Amino acid sequence: MKLILASSSPRRRDLLRGEGYDIEILEPAADEVEDGDPYHIVVENARLKAGSVQRDGIVIGADTIVLCDGEILGKPGDRSDAERMLQLQMEHPQEVITGICVLEGGREFSGYEVSAVVMDPCDDLDAYLESGLWRGKAGAYGIQDDGPIKARVTHGNENNVIGLPISLLRRLLSLTSFSYPDRTPG
Repeated sequence: MKLILASSSPRRRDLLRGEGYDIEILEPAADEVEDGDPYHIVVENARLKAGSVQRDGIVIGADTIVLCDGEILGKPGDRSDAERMLQLQMEHPQEVITGICVLEGGREFSGYEVSAVVMDPCDDLDAYLESGLWRGKAGAYGIQDDGPIKARVTHGNENNVIGLPISLLRRLLSLTSFSYPDRTPG
């Protein structure tokens, strides 16, 4: 059974391929929910993304947000927004929440995972902002990036912070007809 990733995120693609999954990538075309309970938002957005590319096979949608000091931080709109988000996160711990939705035929399986993260003060914030590495990333940073922004997971899973909690995905895929590839050394 083919796996289809409804995401434009190269980080999600890399995580799945790194785990040995053979995937097809399709860009989702969904209007995302922005208001409400953050745990509901990520699952609903994952569902909307997956539903927007419904094809034969198993479709995976995912959405990640950062919750910091009561504020939902999605992808920054511009440099100023990125700076504001990063300053907030350097002052307060955050939760990174990723929702996943797996669609197969008329069946839907979904859930979310939460990781606690703290960010160290950054001595070279202007250089980071000039680099543009913040673009397209919830909370304006990527924990996997090698740069001046240093964040660490204090509870939970780093793959969740990157944008796709593999353990949750495996649990959801186990409810479908998906067969894991044989990884027996040959």
